[in-house]
Amino acid sequence: HRPSIGGRLVRAMPLEGAVVSITKKGKYPFMFEARNHHFQFVMRAKNANEMELWMKLLRGESEANALIPHIISDDAAAATGNGNVEEKKEEKNSPTNGSVGGGGGGSPNKLSSSQQARYDFFKNERDFVASVCDVAEVLRFHEPKERKALAPGLVAAVTLPPCGYVPLCKSTDVWRRVDGVMSKDTRVFNTNERCPMIYYFVAKRGEKIGSTGLGPKNPNLDVAEYLHMQFQVPDTDPVGKLDAITEGMGAEDEEEEKEEEVGEDDDTLGLEDPTDSRSGTVWSEDTMGARKSKGASFLSSMSTKGMSTPTRKGNDQLRKFMEDTVVKLPSKLSMQINRFESRKKLSYLDRNAASSTRITTTPIIEKTVIELPIIENPIGDDDASDMDMDCLSLDGQSVVSREGGSIIMGDQVVAFEQADGVDKASLNRAKHVVCGGESWAEKSARMLKTAKAESAKNDKTNVEEDDTCIHEIVTFMAKSNDDLRQEVFVMQMIHYFESVFAKSNIPIWLKTYRILSTSKTTGLIEVLTDATSIHGLKTADKYPETGGMRAYFEQVYGPPTSKSFLAAQRNFTRSLAGYSLVSYLLGLKDRHNGNIMIDTRGHVIHIDFGFAFGMAPGHEWSMERAPFKLTKDYMDVMGGPTGESFKEFQKLFVEGFKAARSNSLTALGLVEIMMYKSNYPCFTGTRYGGGVGLKRFEKRLMLDVPDVKVGKKAKQLINSSMDNTGTKLYDVFQYHSNGLAV
Repeated sequence: HRPSIGGRLVRAMPLEGAVVSITKKGKYPFMFEARNHHFQFVMRAKNANEMELWMKLLRGESEANALIPHIISDDAAAATGNGNVEEKKEEKNSPTNGSVGGGGGGSPNKLSSSQQARYDFFKNERDFVASVCDVAEVLRFHEPKERKALAPGLVAAVTLPPCGYVPLCKSTDVWRRVDGVMSKDTRVFNTNERCPMIYYFVAKRGEKIGSTGLGPKNPNLDVAEYLHMQFQVPDTDPVGKLDAITEGMGAEDEEEEKEEEVGEDDDTLGLEDPTDSRSGTVWSEDTMGARKSKGASFLSSMSTKGMSTPTRKGNDQLRKFMEDTVVKLPSKLSMQINRFESRKKLSYLDRNAASSTRITTTPIIEKTVIELPIIENPIGDDDASDMDMDCLSLDGQSVVSREGGSIIMGDQVVAFEQADGVDKASLNRAKHVVCGGESWAEKSARMLKTAKAESAKNDKTNVEEDDTCIHEIVTFMAKSNDDLRQEVFVMQMIHYFESVFAKSNIPIWLKTYRILSTSKTTGLIEVLTDATSIHGLKTADKYPETGGMRAYFEQVYGPPTSKSFLAAQRNFTRSLAGYSLVSYLLGLKDRHNGNIMIDTRGHVIHIDFGFAFGMAPGHEWSMERAPFKLTKDYMDVMGGPTGESFKEFQKLFVEGFKAARSNSLTALGLVEIMMYKSNYPCFTGTRYGGGVGLKRFEKRLMLDVPDVKVGKKAKQLINSSMDNTGTKLYDVFQYHSNGLAV
């Protein structure tokens, strides 16, 4: 890929979507090339026939339908002599096209309309994610001073899918369809090796679902619910039971089904050991024999009954879906699945753990954040009175928000803010230091008003539809030339420990922001709103010249005895305890003031986990020898070694460490699984390969220490970290090398 401008020679490229053509003015005869946005491969054939054959094969692979193995490409179809390419394309787009394996005279190599719609959705979504990462990759090869000027034009050229969303979410998060992009607000960060970008997209929710537009308008539909309804994916009945897709089930089979339902072997049904030879599993020999006998009796009954209409059982939509995809669900298997789902059997590990030590497991949970909607004045009407928060609904559905910020409903601007004891006056003072004078709620409201005005100006036909939808701003960071897979794993471990602390009722605060690795060199990261780095805080214009972070807290949140100060101090203490624990347990290093953030409510948030599990800058010569970072600044915010907040910090750290030890088996298992044949930097190489990271992680958990001595050991970790010399030296080193504030 153009090594002359900084690229590197790669001997492989993805063919899908590539353009295959004859090389113009080639150095040798019979030269042809395959190229896409990133790569260009030039090849040479022996003769014209060989070149034509190669180009035909490459074009077939480059077509989008080559992703589906049973679809014949247009070039391959033309080669069979059964019609020209144009006729094949016309047949493919015909509305009477047959489904896969279906009847009606349609070609068995074509997709049904529902399959095509789903395929188009996933392909468009994938292309959308790739395109936003491509912009960061393109800008990387431009001079830093040119990037900010080029970014808006490149972002505006990104193709938005007709039904796409930002995939930094779970299937249970609220669906937000990407509808527009705020290209002029794009932010570009210049670094030596990469060019991270922050995107701002306008998203809609509460739209009518389906092509008819007659579906419900629920602003709180999650991603899975919306996609099932939009693409008419069949679902099971509300209680979650699956009906067997059978026809003509006789009375004998129904009696056998009833006997199976009340059988005495219910307790043995579940996730069996794959090496277990006992009968009763779903795929046991008895079951297979029963299935074969049932199939034989079914065919026999059909032959004797002739063309009589059989009795149909089960969900019609589910039956049609299974028939379209040439799948039959045996009745025996459906009963096994129903009983497994209804009784929630223990897995093999749990069933066989009674005779040994019980494994402590912790489900991954989501933190509940209390947010209050604040309805501002209607757009353009500064004299209008505030409206009642109880009217915050769309078609009878209450509107919820898990993202914060602002939304627009018709002509109403609604801002969601957390309720944690920090008053609005303190937040207004904090935003001038942390956010440059504009909070995320204010910034998103400003963008939404601009987007709504531009939409009304450019497209007046959808004004009525827009007024009945909810508009939001969705933001994320796109990175290229950076492998985020290790960061994804570290964040998953932080999320696990957050669940451990919550299960133990320990009020420790951690921010588990979302990271999505889209390839080994690109990815998306959730943007932390209303927050800045400690470096950014200390270099802000309104940061106090003397007194450090303690003076900042008193300046922003009020006197030490005020309600807002105590709330912000509590937020600081609980978040510091959480990140001190995970920094020590996961061996997080490179903890300079550019990788530690603070928000307007006083929470500390750690980012950038490129050095984890003991891997550190300088390796054996690393200056970060302390268990975790606990500077004098942090101590002063908590009132010093004798302050009540510091005592709470000690208590939280000790109790959190005990909870982590009690769930160590699961944590060690997660690390061991991810370490196996891993290419993460923290698990590879002569320094960190061979299980070194796992052994060090186990050592940090102190599993060999008696429980009665764990509290004392945990306090020793705190004492070793307080104002550590190595921590101070590393901050000084970062100040002189990268200009980061101490």
